[in-house]
Amino acid sequence: MRAGEIHIWHVPLASCNSALGELPAVLSDGERERAARFIFEQDEARFIACRASLRLILARYTGIPPSKIIFRYEPRGKPALSGIPGWQFNVSHSRNQAAIAVTRFDPVGIDLEIIDPLFPRHEVVEEILAPDELRDLNALDPNEQTAYFFQLWTLKEALLKAVGGGFSLDPREIRIRLDQSRNPEIVSAPPDFVHATLHRFTLEPRFASALAVLASAPDLSFFTL
Repeated sequence: MRAGEIHIWHVPLASCNSALGELPAVLSDGERERAARFIFEQDEARFIACRASLRLILARYTGIPPSKIIFRYEPRGKPALSGIPGWQFNVSHSRNQAAIAVTRFDPVGIDLEIIDPLFPRHEVVEEILAPDELRDLNALDPNEQTAYFFQLWTLKEALLKAVGGGFSLDPREIRIRLDQSRNPEIVSAPPDFVHATLHRFTLEPRFASALAVLASAPDLSFFTL
């Protein structure tokens, strides 16, 4: 993989069900213990499928057997590969879908969320959107507002995941302009995001998905596991 190239993997978790008997074998002891703590069988299956898929994908790039990959966590909590320098990755999942981004050197974040019209966005929207973003949202036709909200949410989440720390940073300090004809544009943001670029794309209908990379003009390629 060349520098500046990003591979985005779409993982339909439900398609992994036939392999669930084999997938736990590539997980660490800690991951298997975490999977066993889920109350609902469906949640356990999704966790196993997502973590095993991440290991299988990273093994393709690094040449390390999937069960031998060791994850570590950077000071802000971002996951990284232990003992394998030069690789960056990020993962997100929502319901039965997962998205994994892999690249060299440049920090990357990815987010995937189902566009849920029943989600009570009024309870959180003022904690996520800047005032001008909120005005743009409210100016839309009501039928368009849910998708617009989730697209902004995933873009901000992807940015925050790229630097690590998640929503420990205030998402309202990141102002994004959405334009259907071009990539989203960062209007203003803290210094961590000076060189960041944003991309939105569709991996699955009814899902919003976004990628952020702390570099300019990456070359994106899409795959399905």
